[in-house]
Amino acid sequence: MSLDSAVKHALLRIGAVGLASTVTAVVLFGVGRVILIGDLGIAMPSFSQASASPSPSPSPSVSPAVLSDIATPNPSPTESQTPEPTPTPTVAPTEAPLALTAFRFAGRTYVGIVVPEVGRTFVAPFAGTVEVLTYQFIDGEVRLGSNVASLPFYPYVSVVAADRKITYRPGTLGAVTEILARNGTQVGEGDPLFRIIAPGRSSWATFYNSSVPYQVVVSLQGVPGGRDLDPTPYL
Repeated sequence: MSLDSAVKHALLRIGAVGLASTVTAVVLFGVGRVILIGDLGIAMPSFSQASASPSPSPSPSVSPAVLSDIATPNPSPTESQTPEPTPTPTVAPTEAPLALTAFRFAGRTYVGIVVPEVGRTFVAPFAGTVEVLTYQFIDGEVRLGSNVASLPFYPYVSVVAADRKITYRPGTLGAVTEILARNGTQVGEGDPLFRIIAPGRSSWATFYNSSVPYQVVVSLQGVPGGRDLDPTPYL
């Protein structure tokens, strides 16, 4: 064998050994990576045939809301109803008492009344028929049925029952006294007769005695006969 052939043959063997070593190293490196990756828990790609698409997972069914599961707001506590106070009945103001003075004149009995306030209403003390008469004082005389416009009129207001007649003599008609009951009408006990609307004395001060302080003069007679009775219980 020539020297050149021997050198070529040696080089070929060296090349074959080197190639084998390289292949062995590559194989060993690949196997080592597979083992290492498997130990680390890294999933390797699967090269098996793709399976049929899995059935879509059914949507989770939503349970219908149960009434008992719904939070019901607690109702506000009912306010305890405070019992309304019983209305106190309004008490009418008590009228000041009348000042009464009994006296006699020309053999007859009368009662003079001093009324403590303006606005006092006099009412029928018993049921009967109203009688309203008006008088004027003309030329020193008391006249019934006269009609002198320039002179004041003075009313006499009476209530006539089957067995008695009471007569009230207040002050000037219109200016001092307001008549509330009409002549000839029937009234019951407590019905209004007249009201004192301004300060002023009874017609008695004009007709008979200018010094008397009375706002009203009252008389009571029995019917028939005209016997004097005491009117004080009715005042």
